Amino acid sequence: MMGNFPRDKVLKLNKSLYGQADAPRMWYDKPRAGLEARGFTACKADPYLFIFKKVVCIMYVDDCLWFARDSKYIDAVLKSSKEDGDKYNWEMTKGGSVEEVLGIKVNSLGDSAYKLTQEGLIDKILKTTGMENCNPA
Repeated sequence: MMGNFPRDKVLKLNKSLYGQADAPRMWYDKPRAGLEARGFTACKADPYLFIFKKVVCIMYVDDCLWFARDSKYIDAVLKSSKEDGDKYNWEMTKGGSVEEVLGIKVNSLGDSAYKLTQEGLIDKILKTTGMENCNPA
């Protein structure tokens, strides 16, 4: 038995979170609560942008981009999320430097400077519209 449920039985799912109109908001509530408990504040112009002292977090669906001048600040947030992961029912892991996000390539130029390009997305749009051989004049 799993818990108090016999193994020879099947559960019927009455309502799925995915596909529901409020699914994104329902998912967003968990990490938002965890970030706010750590002192982060959501930006009024973009509620998926969170700021706390020297750390910025941008959420998109189930991905977070973290920005800080020193990675020790991000490491502290990740450590605290592991310590109370069950409390907010979410877990973060450090995936390293970002190379691409939402079709935008991110290239480090050094000295905290970055170059953002969307060549791949532009090429895809041109191909889809049959304009890949057009003259950009």
